Amino acid sequence: MLTSAAGVAKSLYRTMGEVGDQRRGRRLAATASRADRDRPAIYFLTPDYQRPAGGIRVIYRHVEILNAAGLRAYVLHWRRGFKCTWFEHDAPVTDVGAISLGRRDLLVVPELEIGLLAGLPADTPHVIFNQNTHLTWTRSPDTASEHYRSSPGLVGAITVSAHNAAVLSHAFPLLAVRRMHLGLDPAVFHPGDAPRPRRIAYMPRRGQVDARQVLEILKARNSFDGWELSPLDGLSHEQVAAQLRQSRIFLAFTYQEGFGLPPAEAMACGNYVIGHHGYGGREFFRPEFSAPVEAGDVLGYVQAVESTLAEDGADPDWCAARGRAAAAFIRAEYSPARESEEVRAVYDEFLRRAHARFGAEMSG
Repeated sequence: MLTSAAGVAKSLYRTMGEVGDQRRGRRLAATASRADRDRPAIYFLTPDYQRPAGGIRVIYRHVEILNAAGLRAYVLHWRRGFKCTWFEHDAPVTDVGAISLGRRDLLVVPELEIGLLAGLPADTPHVIFNQNTHLTWTRSPDTASEHYRSSPGLVGAITVSAHNAAVLSHAFPLLAVRRMHLGLDPAVFHPGDAPRPRRIAYMPRRGQVDARQVLEILKARNSFDGWELSPLDGLSHEQVAAQLRQSRIFLAFTYQEGFGLPPAEAMACGNYVIGHHGYGGREFFRPEFSAPVEAGDVLGYVQAVESTLAEDGADPDWCAARGRAAAAFIRAEYSPARESEEVRAVYDEFLRRAHARFGAEMSG
């Protein structure tokens, strides 16, 4: 049960990158009243961020899944009227000024936003959606650790890879940690059947230090002769997929990722992926259809690329065959159906946990 007086609002303030002043004057309210007698709601606190970001798109998708399952779920932004427009969705969106958390509701907080909970009663029912455990201690590490260990309102943590789940479970043995599989839409990310030019794709904003060294060495050695380099930046979700269907090889420069959507998407589109799994992606960087390279091993990366180019030169189907195997694996392991089933199951469990902990008023 929330310990705040009825109708008392607790303000949450923070500045973050592009959001800045957008949060000033906004507040997230918690109430102990019994006015909210309908079904509990699940609110996903989400940064007001308008550039493509895989983690935000995942939040929107999970809200869509929960509503399709008959639950009340909302993307919760700070700015009134804000919603992401860089991808299509039908997720219900609201803002912190328009809602008042009831004791039956469940708040979902990203791993970087734990500090925002300081303005709410300590026993506000919530879960942490930790999509990248490597960011857990980025801001106020002592506060984060104490929150995970002893917050009375924390029902559990949800994450998106086996690596993330292992890190959280090891750091906080008493915490209920649940892993769910992300789903890649096969209507968007698929190999297609068009012939592919000798093209190598990569995302220039990721792992820039390693990327610069690797690419410059390969250029100095003329290793790219006969190949086209294709940087993917500033593209929509669908445009990225279209470009990946036109490349044979994808270079991954990720570092300490919670999952690593770009290389997974590249595999789903039939690419042979070379590079860093970022630990979160270790579960799908299989040696039979990719070339994992240890982070920081610039020479090993260069040699892996050159070896792949030599193999493809000797057998034009070499990359394509492995790309097909990668696409089949991603399609089977990370399907939207599996994601939907796990999302529904995990949130149903955590709603029941919150009910058991905070009382019958949270039941639907």
